[in-house]
Amino acid sequence: MQEKLQIGNLEILSLMDMVPPARSPEDFFPDVDIALWDPYRSEILDKGMVQLYYGCFVVRSKGKIVLVDTGIGPGPHATRGGQKGDLLNDLGRVGIKPEEIDIVVHSHLHIDHVGWNLDLSSDPPRPYFPNARYLVPSIDWDYFTRPENLINAPWVSENVVPLKALSLMDLFGDGFNVTDEITSLITPGHTPGHMSFLLNSGGQKAAIIGDAIHSKVQISEPSWCAGVDVDKIASERSRRDLIERSVSQGMIIAAGHFHPNEHFGRVHQHGDVTTWETV
Repeated sequence: MQEKLQIGNLEILSLMDMVPPARSPEDFFPDVDIALWDPYRSEILDKGMVQLYYGCFVVRSKGKIVLVDTGIGPGPHATRGGQKGDLLNDLGRVGIKPEEIDIVVHSHLHIDHVGWNLDLSSDPPRPYFPNARYLVPSIDWDYFTRPENLINAPWVSENVVPLKALSLMDLFGDGFNVTDEITSLITPGHTPGHMSFLLNSGGQKAAIIGDAIHSKVQISEPSWCAGVDVDKIASERSRRDLIERSVSQGMIIAAGHFHPNEHFGRVHQHGDVTTWETV
């Protein structure tokens, strides 16, 4: 597992919160005929199943420590086989204390990306990262806090909404500079306001892509959309844009749901075939 990458003057660290239970291909990609998996079974499926990983990233940039997404949280999580998250321990393993995080920035507001925002065992909840500003995509905020959507997303009520009352939250949009080396790029489809983050330093480029690409199979098959994508046309468009940027610019992609040994890679194109090459 390569867990550290230098992009110009900035550093990216790969962290792991949880390895959730695997899911069947038909469950994760419900619109994809199971026969279309045949060329990818040995390389991508794990005992016939789609295995994701709940990875997060820390970026050291311009004297700031930026945490991109906060995993699924401490748990135990009944929907994930009773497993617990491990992000704080993994931060400690790489020598980072929670109070050293300056900025927490979210790609989107799904449960496995906001779970370590707040310690819900205290009353009132307290931030796990007490010195950080928490940055939330404004379009996702507007979408998930509508009453008809909030009722189906209790994790937003628990782990995101209180940030506003605690005066810890800032909303951001497309093109926002987290630092001078980290800029948000709207990549909608998985959620309405899903963001990726472009890293540009010393003439080198990378992108942290959240859930714009869940599985390595989508590098070769960008039209394959996860069942939970709210806008599958936009999801495919965002995925193709990131793939094209990687091919044309040599841009490294940091993909938190990929296997830990493959969190960092580039897309290569050979004729009509696109492939993932780990760096």
